[in-house]
Amino acid sequence: MGGCVSKEEDSARQNAKVQKGTSTIIDTSKNICENEESVQRFKTNDTTEELEIGGLKIRYGYLSQRGYYPDDLNKPNQDAFSITKNFGKQENDAFFAVFDGHGRDGDKCAAFARDNVTKVISKQIKLVKKLQLSLDGVETIHDIELNKKQIQNVCSKSHIIVNKAMHSSNKFEDNLSGTTAISALFQGRRNRVTISNVGDSRAILGKRVKQNEHEDEELTPFEDGATYRAIPLSKDQTPYRKSERKRIFETGARILSLDQIEGLAPVINYDDDESDLELGEELDEGGDPPRVWHPTMDYPGTAFSRSLGDALAENLGVIAEPEIVTRELEKGDEIIVLASDGVFEFLTNQSVIDICTKFDCPLEACRAVCSEAYELWLQYELRTDDITMICIFVDGINTKTAEKFSALASNTKMLADIPDNEVIDKTMSTQDEGKMDRRLAEMKVQLQEALLVVPHGEEVDLQKLHNDKTDAEKSILMEAIQGSVMMQSMTKSQFDQVVSVIQPVYVKKGEWVIEQGKDGDRFFIIEEGEFEVRVISEDSSRSIVGGSLVHTYQASKEKKIHPSFGELALLYAAPRAASIIAQSDSKLWALDRSVLKAIMLGAGKCKLVGILRSIPELEKYKIEEIEEFASAMKEVTFKKNEIIITSNTSGNAMYVISEGSAERTLPESSKNVALLNSALENLDFFGQEVISTPYIGKYLSSVKTVSDVVCWKLDKEVISHIMKKTKAVREGRGTV
Repeated sequence: MGGCVSKEEDSARQNAKVQKGTSTIIDTSKNICENEESVQRFKTNDTTEELEIGGLKIRYGYLSQRGYYPDDLNKPNQDAFSITKNFGKQENDAFFAVFDGHGRDGDKCAAFARDNVTKVISKQIKLVKKLQLSLDGVETIHDIELNKKQIQNVCSKSHIIVNKAMHSSNKFEDNLSGTTAISALFQGRRNRVTISNVGDSRAILGKRVKQNEHEDEELTPFEDGATYRAIPLSKDQTPYRKSERKRIFETGARILSLDQIEGLAPVINYDDDESDLELGEELDEGGDPPRVWHPTMDYPGTAFSRSLGDALAENLGVIAEPEIVTRELEKGDEIIVLASDGVFEFLTNQSVIDICTKFDCPLEACRAVCSEAYELWLQYELRTDDITMICIFVDGINTKTAEKFSALASNTKMLADIPDNEVIDKTMSTQDEGKMDRRLAEMKVQLQEALLVVPHGEEVDLQKLHNDKTDAEKSILMEAIQGSVMMQSMTKSQFDQVVSVIQPVYVKKGEWVIEQGKDGDRFFIIEEGEFEVRVISEDSSRSIVGGSLVHTYQASKEKKIHPSFGELALLYAAPRAASIIAQSDSKLWALDRSVLKAIMLGAGKCKLVGILRSIPELEKYKIEEIEEFASAMKEVTFKKNEIIITSNTSGNAMYVISEGSAERTLPESSKNVALLNSALENLDFFGQEVISTPYIGKYLSSVKTVSDVVCWKLDKEVISHIMKKTKAVREGRGTV
């Protein structure tokens, strides 16, 4: 959809000042934005722009990227954004906003909000200032500074006005279409920013964490080694939140997932006043969020609880009134991000801030975050949402300016002018990450499941795979691996092992790394080079080699950008959904699925988990419990012709043969048809009857070695201990 960058008195785009030492994202011949096929997918500023507004010195960059939808290659970007300098003809104020449209006319709704929210807020501020002018006796409106309560009332009223105007528009239909709205209004003379939020787009603050009590008060922003904490400045407005559900239920509306609507999942009746339950635990197990529905009909199905537009949903409690907070910027407040929810499907708030801190240029930070989000969408969904982000770096805060102009917020009660810093820092910073937390949990379960499927006879020798790497290469690899959604649950030792065994791959320009439709089993990290992602679809031109251009990966040691792709191949073998073609001579690093499995489970016990899962007596246990059983099994050895177990004798352990062979015999009186006299070899198991429930207590057969034998041994006491520990952890009592 695009955006608007303007001074209020001049809607023409302004020439930006180029910040020394910064770089742009469309000034090189190799940049993806220069490619004819992808340039129309992006809207961005040419250079980082800088502003001095009152006591604040800021730099900002923005980027909006149209999503990729295989079934609708020409779908318009439904995101929009607005940046207004000299807001309200006040050179010390500025306004930034992002809008995320949805529904058939979502792009038009977002554009309408972009064009009108800014204007209406500006107009309402002028009206309040005119009224204040007559009360204060100051010379001009320019001398008046509104207090927190006045600004928040203006913002709230303005969103409601725009919502009503959207309903009345004859240029598009908003019954089942609408938009989110997240905005930041800077009062530069007071060092304040007011965040207004409607929907599930987000505003985040990156705050420098104080390292020690003696930290220099004049530390340079973005100094190397500084640590930043992500603090939410907004909270997603969805049916997950109790306060939002309460309002919706009062209208008689229903809150159900799509599976519940279609009868594929049971409907649970919630007494919403009894407890502040996390509705997502019941409704979103498979990425199926709770939605708002008419009491008797299957519409509108919104997964948010506030929006501009969505006229039919308005009567069901989906409102346009924003939630608003005002923060007085202080030392350490150095990054502010406004972004549509496409950024946060696979990235947490903290991940976004962490990426931003790697760059001295907010424009490069925007590019890196949006690229990471886009690439994760492609890896896990083979489609992407529209992605829009504004990144603001706060380079300087003059507190004396704020003290001087606070006096101009006169004739008001002091309580009405206290900023919300304490509420933001202590309350909002503890909010759940929502969709990303649930998505990550789902990924971890998928990985656990995949790790248990180990082809028979597959052997991995991690020592032979080890290859030496420089410290710089290790640093690149460790950072890329730790950023992988699929590998975030690994231990430090496992990370180190991956870095040790991952293999270098060198490719020439034009070489295909991945071909669409062919099975893949490797995950790649790009150290240096450029690669195109292309997809052949029904709408693709057959004259284009590889299909339509979807995305371009660019890696750079200088900029510390090292994208990765193929992560789903770590889960299972499946045909590749896209082709990836080198556009330059490049270097990658490749990790095989079998190698990761060996590392995650331990090479020696990789197959053991799968064997344990096949034993009927252990079927009732969960994946993580089976893994713990495998980890707890001890290796024991027996000499040739040694008896391991004897029938009709008491026992409390089962065995899996690791090396050697043995022979099982049953007593003549045995009537157990499940067991037979047989030869036992590598990976065969026996004695499982004594760890079953109900407890049998005696072995049903005898086993004698035919050669020297090595076995893994699982004791019943070990199972009991693990189950007690698991139960204690689930009940919050720690470990046994």
